[in-house]
Amino acid sequence: MKKEDYGKISIEHFARQLHVNVIAETKDFIVSKSPNDLREHAFDLDHPHILDGIAFVFCVKGNAKVRINLTEHHVCQNTVLIAVPNSIVQILEQSDDLKVEFLFFTFDFISNIRLSTQLGYIVKAVEEQACLHLNDDSFGNLLDVHKLIVKQYQKQHVAYREEVIKNLLYALIYQILQLYASSMDITTKAQNRNEDIHMRFMALLFENYRTERSVRFYADKLFLTPKHFAKVIKETSGKPVLEWIDEMVIMAAKALLKSSDMTVGQIAFELEFANASFFGSYFRKRVGMTPLQYREK
Repeated sequence: MKKEDYGKISIEHFARQLHVNVIAETKDFIVSKSPNDLREHAFDLDHPHILDGIAFVFCVKGNAKVRINLTEHHVCQNTVLIAVPNSIVQILEQSDDLKVEFLFFTFDFISNIRLSTQLGYIVKAVEEQACLHLNDDSFGNLLDVHKLIVKQYQKQHVAYREEVIKNLLYALIYQILQLYASSMDITTKAQNRNEDIHMRFMALLFENYRTERSVRFYADKLFLTPKHFAKVIKETSGKPVLEWIDEMVIMAAKALLKSSDMTVGQIAFELEFANASFFGSYFRKRVGMTPLQYREK
């Protein structure tokens, strides 16, 4: 693995491992063939990593304690863990018998699905509740769809194979949305205009925090004036827009500092700061120490 790959988990990096229990035929989608031991993969998840796609992880055995974006989650049998792009993921503890199935895909792979109006709600729901603890029937239903996807991938030179796989993935996504809707009442939240703006902002933030850090950018994307947008976000979430943006950038910076050997200059470039000095000042102002001091802490 190249130096610049550390600190990230992407489909490309997974595909390069050529793991026997993983199907990785496209650049946008991979799936486990059978229960995996995460320690077998070339990612040191004892340190935080940035996720470069959407992940559905199904715990079929064992247990773990996982941190996603600074929030700790307990994972056990019949748990589904969902993570969206740019999430910061770290395994704090895991049992020796931990086994998981998973799907890992990009937004591009599901670009045909009509989720655009719901994407913000999904991101917000996952932010609030990244793990779903299910009964045997609900968990089994999700695994059944996962198995159907694997079976389709194992068929060679079959017409409409990718279309079938995508539609099975769409079905899985909507099953998970149903579970969220019943546990968090997403549809009720959707009726509130300010909540709608907040959730759409969160979706945009996960996709753009590396390159866009201005209130105006997000306000323009939502067709709002910066003043009204900032007012809505503060009233709805209790935090200013810039604080939300800073938190995402700082989480990404901390993950790269702790889980990679990239220099401060390389991290500044990765997060699209003008230079290492500006990044250092930005980090110190918000964390209370320099990037190197944080790395050595």
